Amino acid sequence: MQKIKFRFNESHVDSFNTPGVLNLMFLDLTNQCNLRCLYCFNQHLLDLSPSHMEIALLEKILQSKVTRKAKNWFFSGGEPLRYRYLDEALRLFQKFGHHPKLATNGIELKPDVLDKWVELGVQSVQFSLDTLNPSVFAELNKGTGKNHRAILENLKYAVKSPLRVVVSSVLTKANAKEISDIMRFCCDAGIDSYTLYPNVPAAKIHTDLIVPLAQMPDVIDGLIKDYQEICSTRVIDMSIPCIQFSDVYAKWKDKVAIRLHACGAGQYNLKITSEGKVSTCICQDAPEFIVGDLRLQDIDEVWDSVENRDFRSLYRKIPECRVCPIQAECRGGCRNEAYVLGRNGILSLDPHCEFFKSSAYRKEGRNV
Repeated sequence: MQKIKFRFNESHVDSFNTPGVLNLMFLDLTNQCNLRCLYCFNQHLLDLSPSHMEIALLEKILQSKVTRKAKNWFFSGGEPLRYRYLDEALRLFQKFGHHPKLATNGIELKPDVLDKWVELGVQSVQFSLDTLNPSVFAELNKGTGKNHRAILENLKYAVKSPLRVVVSSVLTKANAKEISDIMRFCCDAGIDSYTLYPNVPAAKIHTDLIVPLAQMPDVIDGLIKDYQEICSTRVIDMSIPCIQFSDVYAKWKDKVAIRLHACGAGQYNLKITSEGKVSTCICQDAPEFIVGDLRLQDIDEVWDSVENRDFRSLYRKIPECRVCPIQAECRGGCRNEAYVLGRNGILSLDPHCEFFKSSAYRKEGRNV
């Protein structure tokens, strides 16, 4: 899952993870949500019968050997605040000594709810904020003006709490012109960091919203320029495959601390769906990404399974990756993007790799 995370606070940065060591767990607690964001990678689940992860399943996950050392737990969905057993789940995690992070649209995160989260050991909250414009919000997220006001009001309260508060946006053609304004808003509001997801599709729907790759260097260049002007921290965590081959990386790498991360799908993170299926990728529940089912197995079995080991080494089957000088670090880039937008399914070349390396190699007068 590609991201560009702009830090406004020096006290926290993303950790570098070791392939083969499980450190991040994404839990899709429910398929229920009060928005219908056009880009949502779980969009196909939202109108199905309500599904809520059973507490017994959560307990099973927490009791496994391999998850005991996992330091990062993310509650998502759907919308976690629509999860039937949320308070019970938070108490369970508190009992096991874990402090989860919750990703929410923020509409229902009223002050009394947030105060309860503090008491129950929540570490941080990530607000989804794709626009500062209510009319764009209505178009892109299918929410009301009242919903939009609630997000901003609840965000303002959250910043004053002990929780670490972060904001994220998904880049689309609908909001591309205001991404810089959202970043500035976050910096001024006292947000810990601002994360931009350049693209997170899981199906070929609403592809008309996708900002073309050819425009990405200019988008990234403009954002880094604005960031270093408004914030003295100047630390960016970035996971965009092969960005180090680009001119924009060369331009900024000595002026801003750009910390490059590889995709963690199956390498050091897993996603559990509300029904207990185990996916390597936070964006996917397609069969090619499913490596287990917790109704039949435990996490220890799944993590060490042939299916998961095979997924980790998929990059070795991709012709372009086999001869790539950074294959050991990149490990094939984002398999979701490759699967959705490529020509060879799960074994397609990541579009970012193809774009950035092709641009660099053309300047050198050679082919990818």
